[in-house]
Amino acid sequence: MFISKLHVHSQSKGLWNSLIKLTFDHGNYTSDVYLEGSGIDEMAIFRDKGKILNYENGYYTLYSDVEILQQAKVINLKEAELYTRLLFSSKQNFSYKSKIIYEDRNIFILEIGKNKHIHMFIRQE
Repeated sequence: MFISKLHVHSQSKGLWNSLIKLTFDHGNYTSDVYLEGSGIDEMAIFRDKGKILNYENGYYTLYSDVEILQQAKVINLKEAELYTRLLFSSKQNFSYKSKIIYEDRNIFILEIGKNKHIHMFIRQE
């Protein structure tokens, strides 16, 4: 299992913390996303069950199927963009591209999607 933690603090997006637990199994992946922030009333939990579809020119094409495990109530729409983006993605299946920027046995860094979000994942035993 790999873990990624992300902390966002900005005037426009508020204060957010997320934890992603990621596991791989023969070309498939499962990630559990725990999200809490100033735009919602409690922790939201999502699960993404996906597949690695293709590898070309340094990019992986991934299929994503996001489901809501625990929904939160929006208390500040302006600051809830990270949450509402995940809610929207749970209503549709989609594909996106990712690139591994760095990897070794215990760490890998991904550039994810067209917005090129960067996440570092650390192996947890």
